[in-house]
Amino acid sequence: MSFIQVQDLRTDRFAEIDELAAQWRADTAGRRTLLHEQVYVDRNDPQHFVIINGFDSYESAMVNSHLPETDALASRLGPMVSELSYADLEPVATHDTRLELAEAFRSAVAASDASGPAWADDVEFVGMFPHAIVKASGPDGLTRLLAEDAPARTFDVWDVQPTPTGFAAEYAWRTTGATSYLSVGTVLATVTDGRISRVLCTCAGSWDAAAEAEIMGVTAGASS
Repeated sequence: MSFIQVQDLRTDRFAEIDELAAQWRADTAGRRTLLHEQVYVDRNDPQHFVIINGFDSYESAMVNSHLPETDALASRLGPMVSELSYADLEPVATHDTRLELAEAFRSAVAASDASGPAWADDVEFVGMFPHAIVKASGPDGLTRLLAEDAPARTFDVWDVQPTPTGFAAEYAWRTTGATSYLSVGTVLATVTDGRISRVLCTCAGSWDAAAEAEIMGVTAGASS
């Protein structure tokens, strides 16, 4: 998110507020610019709530604020809350452990070596391939699986997005060796306690140059 709005409030009528918010989401479907909302309650004060709303930009947030349904919601919420305050925040620095772990995964696949601190001791790998499902457990098991497939790989595509539980990636990688194979697919990783604990990898197929040319509609050996 490039812009977030934080609402800090007190209320003893949160269940009613939650119902009104659900109705607002239904009424503004396809028009609201709110991308993400998180609601937190204070562990030490059950009437203290913090709401974080995520938007693409400040301008996008203003579009959302000016919806008539937003004005109507605000007027109904007024009597239900106390000590309401707002903060409009723009990022100045970002660090995401999930992206760091995604890079560790890419490096492991590139080198056929899953050693290092990125992996849970009991990490589980499941590969769903066109003609087989393969599994490996632990960093050593994953290293063996990668090395048996190819000594190394290079990447044409590695497009990563964090998820609430880890990260997802679209990939296209090429094996090294006497014959190079192109594999394309997706990776869904689970992160637990700051380490990769599970990986689900789907693959559309591993194609040599001739198969790639036929399937992808490209000339074997051509570069873009």
